[in-house]
Amino acid sequence: MSYKKILICGFSGAGKTSFLREIEFSAEGSEWTFSDLDTLILKEKRYSSIEALIEKEGWEKFRLWERQVLEGWLKEEEKGIISLGGGTLTPLLLQLLKPIKKVGLCYIHAPFQDTWERLHLPETEPRPLIKLGQIELQKIYLERQKVFSEVSWRVENPKGSDLVKLAQEFWQRVLSS
Repeated sequence: MSYKKILICGFSGAGKTSFLREIEFSAEGSEWTFSDLDTLILKEKRYSSIEALIEKEGWEKFRLWERQVLEGWLKEEEKGIISLGGGTLTPLLLQLLKPIKKVGLCYIHAPFQDTWERLHLPETEPRPLIKLGQIELQKIYLERQKVFSEVSWRVENPKGSDLVKLAQEFWQRVLSS
């Protein structure tokens, strides 16, 4: 299987963006592009943060823009890897992507407590969902696990993981596919 596009999914705080950065470093000099969906949205819509965008525009408009920007990225010719937002992969999107042979999905998994702690690190950009509190966020985490569990390419990223090693292994797998 030779992929043209790979989408990295997982819950907020699972380490998708950090993982993407490490893959990009491992793939230096390759023909692949590396993108973060939230960053693409912020650039296109001219917002400084997802929190500010959602506060001003609301979740519904954010999810619409998220789908539109992702659709545009999928149509680009270059080989690419993109880190999705924590709620981007829905059951419908998963069903639409599964039959497309040149698109791969990779799920970054981290236990809920690890994601919760990462979302509260001082260097972490504020995430709108943490305003809901730990109990509500854990309910969302459990609900989203149903979708993520259908993704066959899985990378475990609990606290203390060696992201450099995980990214190198992932990149080798991409190259050998």
